[in-house]
Amino acid sequence: MKGTGAEVSLHRLISLRDHVAARALPGHASNPSGGLSGPRRGQGGDLFDLRPWQDGDDPRGIDAAATARTGRPQMRRRHEEIERSVLLVADFRRPMLWGTRGRFRSVAAADALALEGWRSVMAGARVGAIVFGDGEPLMLPPRLREPAMLQIAAMLVSSHASALSANHPDHDSLSMMLDSLTARVAPGSAVLLATGLDDPGAGFGAAAATLMRKSSLELLLVQDSVETAPPSGSFMARTGLRIERGTFGATRSAKVLDDHAIPYRIVRAEASIDDLAA
Repeated sequence: MKGTGAEVSLHRLISLRDHVAARALPGHASNPSGGLSGPRRGQGGDLFDLRPWQDGDDPRGIDAAATARTGRPQMRRRHEEIERSVLLVADFRRPMLWGTRGRFRSVAAADALALEGWRSVMAGARVGAIVFGDGEPLMLPPRLREPAMLQIAAMLVSSHASALSANHPDHDSLSMMLDSLTARVAPGSAVLLATGLDDPGAGFGAAAATLMRKSSLELLLVQDSVETAPPSGSFMARTGLRIERGTFGATRSAKVLDDHAIPYRIVRAEASIDDLAA
């Protein structure tokens, strides 16, 4: 596929749709993680409440009587729709912008999120995204269908390019990022956060617990091969025009997540797209 290991490729993110479609069983929807099991979207289910029309909604769900009463389109919202909202969260902070084999960890994060996004869209879920870098976060609210994923893919590409060209000396801790995420996510959403767990911050556990009381949370823990099988002594990784220096030992990231009962899956930065999609 097009692109290098240091850049997020729009061609690659869109091509992941074909990987998902090729692995889907005929007549069956994918079952993305994050609490999306249960009844499929359709006309069944008991009426739960009404909400205003949003871009991307199926017009067949418009409630004519409520629309007439309010003067604006109103959608019927059913019980099974409550869990069908997925928010893809990309950690593009400065510590993510490096890699030693295959791809930068930030690029692997974008690929893994796009893969999960396509799976969710094909399962009938609303999918949105938020990108955290070293500036203000960028967000696309959850929407239905493939155009939502095309917008998300474009945002991942542009925001990653901006992160590479930025020259911010500091970055927020992951706990601060989770606090910001909690303030933005809709209750009951499924949150998929792709991160290397760099600089979690002293309040990481509390911040994660607060988020999980509002929404389901799963981490896609991105790891470079040098983290899991490090060389002895110090190691230098070039990140664009910057040099990050650190001493690597056996990663404790998974233990931190286990200690706080945070669900996670490992994403290897050096893995091929075929391995990711398997």
